[in-house]
Amino acid sequence: MSISRSKKSSRNLGYEVRLHPEVSRYLAKLAKDAPNDAERCARALRELENPFASRAGVDIAMWQGHEFDYRLRVGRHRFGYRVDKRDRAVYVDAAWFK
Repeated sequence: MSISRSKKSSRNLGYEVRLHPEVSRYLAKLAKDAPNDAERCARALRELENPFASRAGVDIAMWQGHEFDYRLRVGRHRFGYRVDKRDRAVYVDAAWFK
């Protein structure tokens, strides 16, 4: 399951969302086991192209640890990510089920 966009238009000046290989494997397994959840998670991760906008249906919180800066909650699925303002990239480093 891919969430990246191949072309950036002049209107889409958002951040690039980059997935850690383990997060990609998590989403691929989720797509087999629970396709509806996988689609919701992929949509929420795509929306991280604008990481500072508020959005409905997901919960974003600052993370207290050192592994990543923020935690994204989509239902019972969690994603840890960090934002690099200089590179204009969002690095999704972790995914887990709670």
